[in-house]
Amino acid sequence: MTAGLRIELLGSLSVRLDGQLVEVGPLRQQALLAVLALRANRTCTPEELFDAVWGDKPPATGLKVLPPYIYRIRKALAVEGLLERTRDGYTLRVTPDAVDVNRFDAAVQAAEAQQDAGAYAEALNLFRGEPLSGLPGRYLATHRQRLVERRYKVLSDRIDLDLASGRHSAVVAELVTAVAERPLDERLAGQLMLALYASGRQADALTVYKQARDTLVDQLGVEPGPELRATHQRILRNESEARPGRDELPYQDSAFVGRDTELAAVVAALSREERTAPPIVTVDGMGGAGKTALAVRAARELADVYPDGLLYLQLHGHTPGRGALEVRAALEHLLSSIGVKPERIPRELDEQAALWRSEVAGRRVLIVLDDTPDSRLVEPLLPGAPSCGVLITSRRQLIGIDAARRVPLGVLGAEDAARLLVEIVGSERGGSHEAAQELVELCGYLPLAIRIAAARLRHRPTWTVEHLNQRLQAQDRGLDELTADGRGLVSTFAMSYEQLSPEQQRMFRYLSLLPGRDVDRYGAAALAGVEPYDAEPLLEDLLDASLLLQSAPDRFQFHDLLRQYAGKLSQQDALADREAAVGRLLEYYLQTSHRAVSLLTKLRYVDLSERDSVAGPVLTTPKEGRAWGDAEGDNVVAAVQRVADGSFDEQSWMIAAAFARYFHERNLVHQRTTLLELGLAAAERLGASVPQARVLFVKAVLERPQRGPLATLGPVRAALELLGDDDPVLRIQLLSLLGEALRLINPGEEAVAAHTAALELAQAIGNRPAAAHAMAERAITEGARGEHRQALESYRLALSMARADDDRTLQPHLLNGIAESYNELGQPLLAIEAVKESQALAAELGMRFSRTDSLCQLGAAHRQLGDFAQAIELQQQALSIGLETASVFATDEARTQLGRSHLAAGHLEQSKRYFEALLESAQEDHRRLIAARALAGLAACAEAAGALSEAAKLLDAALERLGTMTPLHAAELRRRRAALPRTA
Repeated sequence: MTAGLRIELLGSLSVRLDGQLVEVGPLRQQALLAVLALRANRTCTPEELFDAVWGDKPPATGLKVLPPYIYRIRKALAVEGLLERTRDGYTLRVTPDAVDVNRFDAAVQAAEAQQDAGAYAEALNLFRGEPLSGLPGRYLATHRQRLVERRYKVLSDRIDLDLASGRHSAVVAELVTAVAERPLDERLAGQLMLALYASGRQADALTVYKQARDTLVDQLGVEPGPELRATHQRILRNESEARPGRDELPYQDSAFVGRDTELAAVVAALSREERTAPPIVTVDGMGGAGKTALAVRAARELADVYPDGLLYLQLHGHTPGRGALEVRAALEHLLSSIGVKPERIPRELDEQAALWRSEVAGRRVLIVLDDTPDSRLVEPLLPGAPSCGVLITSRRQLIGIDAARRVPLGVLGAEDAARLLVEIVGSERGGSHEAAQELVELCGYLPLAIRIAAARLRHRPTWTVEHLNQRLQAQDRGLDELTADGRGLVSTFAMSYEQLSPEQQRMFRYLSLLPGRDVDRYGAAALAGVEPYDAEPLLEDLLDASLLLQSAPDRFQFHDLLRQYAGKLSQQDALADREAAVGRLLEYYLQTSHRAVSLLTKLRYVDLSERDSVAGPVLTTPKEGRAWGDAEGDNVVAAVQRVADGSFDEQSWMIAAAFARYFHERNLVHQRTTLLELGLAAAERLGASVPQARVLFVKAVLERPQRGPLATLGPVRAALELLGDDDPVLRIQLLSLLGEALRLINPGEEAVAAHTAALELAQAIGNRPAAAHAMAERAITEGARGEHRQALESYRLALSMARADDDRTLQPHLLNGIAESYNELGQPLLAIEAVKESQALAAELGMRFSRTDSLCQLGAAHRQLGDFAQAIELQQQALSIGLETASVFATDEARTQLGRSHLAAGHLEQSKRYFEALLESAQEDHRRLIAARALAGLAACAEAAGALSEAAKLLDAALERLGTMTPLHAAELRRRRAALPRTA
């Protein structure tokens, strides 16, 4: 072998030895050397060489022609041991880089690893023309075609990177030539279309498509493939489509320096259109390296690739003072981001993940998952549709994720770091090259530290880079967890902190006590013990100093490292002062959550009349109350979790009792359950009976639609036992709830007694709202017993009480009860009138839970009027809502009404299916009344079909389920049974 030998096959054959051109000889001799070079360092048998070189025109002498050619090649190259003859054949022994084909393969492999357009270009520059140009033989013709195809593949890969980096106009001329050379290459045609379109030449781009399609149809008789058609449709759609997809990406300033290679790699990996699975790219590196900045910049450049949405989710994998975002909360955020209403989000994690994958199928959405703690959290969040893309940032390498591309992110290079500094402060303030290099070195070349230092320079006109360097070097370099590669990240934060006023410093320290993800001026004011109008400018000052981030208008949050630093600083404040700050924040959450929930219901779950009021946002409508809950819900739960050690048990249980109703309204079951468990634990630690009873009451009220009446009895009876004679209003509420649960199990005398006790106690203490609710519950029980005239009278009395007390949230439910009574009494027109009034009031108040009752009763009225189709349509809507909200009561009523409506319309099979579903869901003993109702409905279906014996058996089963319950219902069933034949 010799290092000075070069054999070039990517063009006409050329051989150089130590830089001097070597004359190889005639074409067949050149062809023989080319074959040996293509198979360098491998033994070729004489037969293989003969077939490869002379196979198309073999001479009469056969293999005898080979040795003279071998001899002349050895003589021309004149290198000892270069061309060996062994027992098996001939071997050309050269270094791996002696043959340009090998150098090309190695260069392409390196370019693919780096995803660097420049590296691809260097590989392509090895081509000097058509590979193996002019050399004869089928063997070399095959390799010539292979190398040509490989060259165009590499060219297209390089152009993908150029397009991803925005060099659209620069590649147009090259692509025009390439498309002319390969008119059937759809990938090149698509790239030319994109380059022209991005350069503002839409008409030219569409012309390229027409020409490509005409060529394919004329020459091959086929239409363009799906990728080229998709590009064509994309250009057509974007020319006329102005509606953007959802963009959740956080704000990013214009100073983005370096990271060109990493940015191109991310964009290219997420831009490829030939995919069978969603491309996943992970960006990992140390905190403060700029992972989020890179992810956001890449996502911005990919907006055209993912026009249906750019979703952003902060997973808080390394947020001090709080755990990572739970999978349920993450899925709920993603589902909400793509327009899924809260009531459609299921309770089970697997069902949530399945709904997420189903909803994004067919959409072109990019999901950015920021600060991911581990692979397990990410897996349920991944879409299944190949049209979507996922960009993940993490401090860890997520080896459990099947990523198409992993991009490690270290610190900036020295020159890029200095450029970032100058980009922010301007060339006139950037100092000498040496001073700038010293500054970025003191910052550990970490982008976050550089930005903070630059912000100090920009806002301090009298400072110089040299002056800042001196100050940084003088700072204490402690707090090891806040260092980067052993350099002064902490000193950068300290330098920024020192320039704050005492008021700003205090706000900065106290914000580190924030348990949740972000804060508004009211929460910040509570922490720092100042007025909101004083807190707002302090927050803005910290934002300007790059010590806070703005997550949304008027909402502020820490960067992870800054939160840690502020937390260390807060240790200088007295423990009592820090605890007082947390207590003020909890009090703010308590009082504001109480005001927010009070707009959603007239029920008062806690009494705050004796507490000093704290400043908070003005909330006057249910919409505003829900908006506050949407913004602060997770923060409230985090705050109660933070003090689960027992330091603020009174506020904890009261927050839980007050705010769980919001999560119930939003159908956020996981958050509701977590908050109530924390509140109950706090109440138990206090050892006081009333707090425990109140949390148990709220728990029973809110969990009853999903868990059913039997699960309600335990908490309610436990609360009544704890309560004794204390808190008569709460006792009234518990008795009403007990009566409701008993009614659903057995609407007998025990249920009536509970409601009567609640009503008498409410009247005795003069509490009209409680009396109205107790009267309403008694009316429902009377209706369940079949006493419809008495129920109607009770509903009317309750309605007059609610109107007198302006309890508008109770009125829609009462109006629905009145409608049900009218329906049962055969007065459908009056029922419709009551339902219409209920629906109008519920819509005005934004109430969801009265909709199923309204739709069921409206359908029942239309059934009586003979409009069966309208009845079925309305009650089907009610069933859908009941299933979405997982409400047992609503689902039972909707199935009952649908069974009756289909029966009245003569749809016996459909009616039977609904009654069977009702029976299946009510098989447990504690829902015997519902089971009896279902069996009676099935008996009616059988009787209508002429199966009288089967109807009789079903009625016998219904009477057995009823037992001693509801004499009126039992009497009606016995009357029906008596008209049927006896059974064996």
